Amino acid sequence: MSGGGLFGWIRHPFAERPTDEVVRDLITRYDTLVISDTAFLPDDRQMFRVSFGNVDQAGLAEFAERLDLMAQGLLG
Repeated sequence: MSGGGLFGWIRHPFAERPTDEVVRDLITRYDTLVISDTAFLPDDRQMFRVSFGNVDQAGLAEFAERLDLMAQGLLG
């Protein structure tokens, strides 16, 4: 069931890294598609945009787990 185009902004937990770099790693190493805030804003505010309109609770939990694994350096 489609829930529509819903988006959320998330401040990423990697303050020492540019958001474009974090997004590149999420896409290429963790199969997780997000969009950097720099695609929408003139400066890096350490956030990315996430689409969650077609994601269920289990999918959101998996997304959070991937962020945690990336923070720990356990995937990729």
